[in-house]
Amino acid sequence: MFNPFRFLWRVNHRFKKWDADHIWKYQEKQIERLVKSATKKSKFYSSFYNGYDITNFSKLPFMNKQLFMENFSELNTKGLTKEECIEHCLEKESSRDFSEYYKGYLVGMSTGTSGNRGIEFATKMEALLMQLLVFYRFPFPKVRKIHLAFILRVFSPGFSHNGAKIRISYVNPLDTFEAIVNKLNSLNPNIISGPPSVLHVLTKEKQKGTLKFDPIMLVSYGEILTPNIKEVIESSFKCSVLEVYKSSESFIALPCSQGNLHINEDTTFVEVLNNKGEPVKPGEPGYVVVTDFIKYGTPIIRYRLNDLITISQEACPCGSSFRAIQEIHGRADDVVIGAKKTEEGFQFILPDFIRRSIVSSSDYIEEYNAIQTSPTNLSIKLQLKSELEKSSKKETFVKDIEKSIQENISNIFSKHDSKIPDLEFIYTIIAHDFDAKLRRIRRTFKEDF
Repeated sequence: MFNPFRFLWRVNHRFKKWDADHIWKYQEKQIERLVKSATKKSKFYSSFYNGYDITNFSKLPFMNKQLFMENFSELNTKGLTKEECIEHCLEKESSRDFSEYYKGYLVGMSTGTSGNRGIEFATKMEALLMQLLVFYRFPFPKVRKIHLAFILRVFSPGFSHNGAKIRISYVNPLDTFEAIVNKLNSLNPNIISGPPSVLHVLTKEKQKGTLKFDPIMLVSYGEILTPNIKEVIESSFKCSVLEVYKSSESFIALPCSQGNLHINEDTTFVEVLNNKGEPVKPGEPGYVVVTDFIKYGTPIIRYRLNDLITISQEACPCGSSFRAIQEIHGRADDVVIGAKKTEEGFQFILPDFIRRSIVSSSDYIEEYNAIQTSPTNLSIKLQLKSELEKSSKKETFVKDIEKSIQENISNIFSKHDSKIPDLEFIYTIIAHDFDAKLRRIRRTFKEDF
């Protein structure tokens, strides 16, 4: 019989006491168990791994979202079809009634950064384990009761909870923003959890006084939490913002008491690889490949996300040997590509360099997007603050902003031994669709580098 208190002890013991050797030995056993189960119970994996040595894990082929969705009916081990799951999700989205399980399972729809729909599936036990993992490992404030307002597009009954010490309330980000603010005021939560773009917009409501309660903590997920946005949010709400790293495939990382993101090494095996599929060293950016030890209903094995992260080289002050993530850079196609000056070929430039080049150029920038259409062309959309729009010196300030951005971008590309791109500046109102993840840096062309 499952004992949640035993699970609590294990979760805390692993995080606090295990060294790297303990972690790897445990992961080896979990990987072996998962692969054997998947090849036995999943028609897709039985075929997918045909001809491979399943004991040689690092040589198994990568899974991705397209393969997952195309083969969902044969990939899941519960006999469900993709069509019936999608029909159920669309019906629930239409009625906005998320209280029902589907045949005893939690089934939801996710919208990725690219807008591609995905199925998020879990058995009740899998959902319980993930829920307990968060409740037991997340550094919640020490108060009598936590009331968390959860702002997320995808929803299922597994997200709801009303226990003695923790209550979770769902807020639909597709409602009007006035309705979102009104619901938050009526719920009066002491923690708000949502994408950084939503939390950022809520800061304006807080400043105006329309958001009438004072949370003690904010939790960010789903998009890149840039340092400048984090600073604005914390300044407005006068409380800390902690980040979690979760995809629809796996709950990858949670913050520790020091605020650093640690990979959940006991529930997720994370490989950080270069574009040749080779492991990168801590301190170097690489692609994320996840293997989930919880989801046996939809086995997630060597699932390559389109995310780039860097693992920290430094030990975390909290004392845990679970790897800490130094930075989540974003999607691979958010990475800007420079054409090399001294030789043929391309050099990738992490999106954070471009973000800093723009936001550090002026305090008058309200919002921005940067779209790279070729290695030597970069289109920058800017929304300026209202006080500048009304200023008689707007033209002078705009010239200064463009000059500063041009200098910053030129310096970045030069340091990467890349040709300086031509910049196009577009001034417009930048609206954000909460039905999709916010992407401030995008590349619209493909290059194999």
